[in-house]
Amino acid sequence: MRATMGPMASTTDPRRARSRGKLLDAAADLLVSGGAAAVTVEAVTRLSGVARTTLYRNFPSTDSLIAAAFRRLLPTPEPPPADLPVRDQLIHLCTDLTRLVQTVPMQQSMLGWLAMGRGASDDDEVGELRRGVVDTYAAPLHEVLSAAEADGSLAPGDRDLAVGQLAGPVVLARIIGLRPYAPEDVERLVDDFLRARRAGDRR
Repeated sequence: MRATMGPMASTTDPRRARSRGKLLDAAADLLVSGGAAAVTVEAVTRLSGVARTTLYRNFPSTDSLIAAAFRRLLPTPEPPPADLPVRDQLIHLCTDLTRLVQTVPMQQSMLGWLAMGRGASDDDEVGELRRGVVDTYAAPLHEVLSAAEADGSLAPGDRDLAVGQLAGPVVLARIIGLRPYAPEDVERLVDDFLRARRAGDRR
């Protein structure tokens, strides 16, 4: 259950910004050591040395605090060189995404936490985290697919569906405990996607 706190506060005051930073440092440490369940008001204020009332002024809910800490820890995939063929660019990106999902503990914790359907408006930290995930993971794939469609090497199609086809199996395997994807599995995933997209162009 989410704990409702006070209104979101501005961080333009340097003292408030320092306090917010200490709160996020503490929340991030707790996330790494114990997962989202470890990020409680009591634990964060104790570890950060920041007063409970100050935490309330910075974050409207515990979910908001957890989302902000996740966003601070969000790892970024390495973009592929633009001069590679589309297959190699997709393999590069999907391999790096697979590495992050399978080897960074925060990835599994964050994806599982978001999958629980945390309620959020577009103006709060949970909404910012969702947009951050899209920007971090979907945007690079969108960029490669857009360039491939523009130069005719790939048939136009739904890019969000393409992201699901390329990244979804790896995320699902990680969350439900299937065997990790090996490099040859990633190549097969990309080749199956390209085969289907190009076959669709011929129909």
